[in-house]
Amino acid sequence: MNLTISYITNRLEPKIEWFFGSLAKQGGTSIDVNVIDFHAEDEERAKKVARLAHHYGIKLNRHITPKPTVWQGKHRLTKADYFAASNASNTAIAICKTDWIVFVDDLSVLRPGWLQSVNEAIQRGGITCGGYRKVLELDVQDGEVMHYKEHPLGIDARERQVGPGAVVPCGGEWFFGCSFVSPIEALLKINGFDEDCDGMGMQDCVAGLMLRANGYSFVYDNRMMTWESEELHGQPGNVFYREDWGVSPNDKSHAILNLVYAGRIKAPNYFGPDGLRGLRERMMSTSDFPVVSVPQNEWFSGTPLSQLPLTLKDPTHGAFERNLK
Repeated sequence: MNLTISYITNRLEPKIEWFFGSLAKQGGTSIDVNVIDFHAEDEERAKKVARLAHHYGIKLNRHITPKPTVWQGKHRLTKADYFAASNASNTAIAICKTDWIVFVDDLSVLRPGWLQSVNEAIQRGGITCGGYRKVLELDVQDGEVMHYKEHPLGIDARERQVGPGAVVPCGGEWFFGCSFVSPIEALLKINGFDEDCDGMGMQDCVAGLMLRANGYSFVYDNRMMTWESEELHGQPGNVFYREDWGVSPNDKSHAILNLVYAGRIKAPNYFGPDGLRGLRERMMSTSDFPVVSVPQNEWFSGTPLSQLPLTLKDPTHGAFERNLK
């Protein structure tokens, strides 16, 4: 199958066995799987993921950390690790060798019919946004949900509008990074997810609007469903800073949306003159990403990254002191 599934996590306990087991149950063992994992260089973590992939017969192509970034990891310029979802997603794009890519969030189990809906999405073309639901007390054994409790607040807001099982055209604002199918060419055309969103978020909404501006159509398929554990989203361990500088509506999140509405249809990312497309071509023949040291400053406030975070926060607000080096 001309398809790669990208699974992205920075959690200490991502429950990757839920994903592996449910993919195997739907006959997806021949599909390339890349795991982008903040903890991939931990020896025990690497052994565990490899062991689970072997157990379920999953075709694990790569298990790597996100590419070097100024926002997190060993090459960061900041004093603490920041949320950098664009960087992780662009890592997945850069190492994808197929024409189609699917993204799956951690803490997720694929529901029956997920892979069939993915296949239909590829046949249909364009970009398909999958559905998700957060549930309580989720227990999964060998890819099968054994127990859960409904969590009304965890229902996908898009599902609330169109109902369960819906397959409907939608706009780019319904493009959620946790679950989607896309031709790799579409993501290369916008130069990947906008890394100006790193440190904050909103990367999926920004990407969706840029993709729409580049002429790509969207479908929301609620049958392409994943269930996530609500409780494990708050698990203890490493937590990443996430800040929206400024005061609404004069803040970073509004500023980047204004840039997109004003005509930004391609992310100004730091991949060299050939962009993400050139980086992907390079990664076809090497396993080493280039180390970057740009940007030096946070673009909205102008604050040097080396000064961030400016103050420590209580763990309940997004950071643990143990993250500081």
